[in-house]
Amino acid sequence: MNLTYRKARSFVLLLSGLAAVFLNNNIAGYSAMFAISLIIAALITLLFFFVYFDKPINQKVLMELLLDGFAGVIIFTYNQSDDNFFLTVFSFWIFFNGLFYLTSGITDKSNKALLPFYTIVGIILMVFGFMPLHMNEESHGIIIYMIGFAIILYSASNIYLLFKKKSEVY
Repeated sequence: MNLTYRKARSFVLLLSGLAAVFLNNNIAGYSAMFAISLIIAALITLLFFFVYFDKPINQKVLMELLLDGFAGVIIFTYNQSDDNFFLTVFSFWIFFNGLFYLTSGITDKSNKALLPFYTIVGIILMVFGFMPLHMNEESHGIIIYMIGFAIILYSASNIYLLFKKKSEVY
């Protein structure tokens, strides 16, 4: 199965993470950029499903599609979306992606060789899911860097696994 669509999704998210780091401590407007990148990622995953509809696909990829699409659309459609709402949606998104990594490493026998990688990345991403919710006003200035680093870690891990395993991440 060709992984071009999966790699494209990871590169879109990597660009979003790099944009967050280079915003120079300004979270204003990033929620729209993040929502756009999530919707594009969901559309790429949907295209992946349409192209490979006759092949067996991991359920976590479907959950990833739903998570990306739901998080991206909810940021746009919620009428009182502010920075705190964005941080809540981001926390939800990154926590569940970390959970996908952790469960894939532990439960899937084909990932046993990379179990330490899956476990460490999964736990780190889950911790990044809790961090924005526990930031106070003094540390609110570094939160965009933390978001950018979390997205870069997630997408770089996906890209690494896609090239190393030459198969699906999950």
